[in-house]
Amino acid sequence: MQYGDLMVIAMYILIFGLIAIVTFVMRNFGPAIVDYIQSKTTEQQREMLVYFARSAVVFARNRFGDLSGSEQFEKALEYLHKSLTNRGMPIERDEMEALIEWAYEEAKQAGLIKALSEQTLTEEQ
Repeated sequence: MQYGDLMVIAMYILIFGLIAIVTFVMRNFGPAIVDYIQSKTTEQQREMLVYFARSAVVFARNRFGDLSGSEQFEKALEYLHKSLTNRGMPIERDEMEALIEWAYEEAKQAGLIKALSEQTLTEEQ
């Protein structure tokens, strides 16, 4: 046998071994890998929902501060709906309302916005 023939046989063995290893890994760990990827995507989508909800609250408060609280709430809902729809993530209105309310409380605690009652008191003085 020549040296070239041995190299061809070695290549066949390596390729077969690699195929066997990949098959073993995919059969044993494939579903776990798919579940991991799906859970990460869901987590990223949740992070995006929170980000857009906070943005909607701050946007509505800064842009429409002269409107009543319920009108600002509606503007925040509109902004959130447009943002999510543009990114292919439409959700139900009641879920958006809950997100906006949560984001409002979070923004208020973080000092990003003043509460409506605080804003009214400072305007009266």
